[in-house]
Amino acid sequence: MSNIVDKKLTQALENLVSRGEMTREDKHKVEVEFLLVADGGGSKRKVLSEIGGYLGGIFILISLLILFGQRWRNISRITQVSFFSLAAILLFTAALMTGKSSRPRARLAGLLSVVSAICATFAIIVIKTNEHGLVTLGILIGWLVTSAAFILFRTILGEFSLACYSLALGISGADFLFPHFYNGSYLIALVFLSLGSIWLYLANNHLFNRGFGDALAMAAFFLSGQIFFSGSLHTLTYLICIEMVVLVILFYSRAPEWPLLVGGIAAITVGAGEFVGSTLGGSLGAALGLLTSGVFFVTGSIYSLRRSKNDISKVANEEG
Repeated sequence: MSNIVDKKLTQALENLVSRGEMTREDKHKVEVEFLLVADGGGSKRKVLSEIGGYLGGIFILISLLILFGQRWRNISRITQVSFFSLAAILLFTAALMTGKSSRPRARLAGLLSVVSAICATFAIIVIKTNEHGLVTLGILIGWLVTSAAFILFRTILGEFSLACYSLALGISGADFLFPHFYNGSYLIALVFLSLGSIWLYLANNHLFNRGFGDALAMAAFFLSGQIFFSGSLHTLTYLICIEMVVLVILFYSRAPEWPLLVGGIAAITVGAGEFVGSTLGGSLGAALGLLTSGVFFVTGSIYSLRRSKNDISKVANEEG
């Protein structure tokens, strides 16, 4: 780092360390902060470099589509598999070389790794496009690549790609493992319910972006309930709506996030309306939905305020 930091600054810091007025850790912090400030002037160059990387990737993809588009069916299956496999390897290698030393680099590496996962998926699927087992295997391979990319680079694109692959893998894998399940739509609803629980756990344990993970979880819970309601399992839909309300109250009081609020409103208004619609013919559905939403907001507000007051009192007692 001393080769990058100004020599005079380095010498001044060394003098302070030698006199015992600064520790080595403090010296390192000053050097890192200096680099961040000095590197600020190159932000425009970084943005242009990042945009250039995106455009380059798009141009390569378009050119390959043009080159192979008309002749793709005439290319042997082995060549197709080799092409996608080689593209997946090269793209992931490029992502690793790009690294994550800065946010633009991490975003570009995340994009390259996502495209690599897609190529890896197609490398398996094109072996025999009508084979369900190969489709599931291809999605699994893509999911593994996306998971590795998410762990390495931690970008919002990586999270979105991982969520999409998880959903595709859940649906395809469930259909492959349980081909004779009595109702395919219920199987999809169970996948949504399971993934929603996983996303909510990851989001609230700092393993996923909290707002994005909460939004995915609420959407998955809501969709699963609606799939069950479209069939004959109305009671299960009501239980899912109640579960959503309870989870929203618990997690929103800890850290307010708008996806939780939207999910709670949707669960209450739609769930109450569906309940009244199926029992009283819908004549009071809207009014009951609004009433329940009002009670939900008031209860949640009181609970949150009491929790905040208790936290403040606890801190005050500890300091006293």
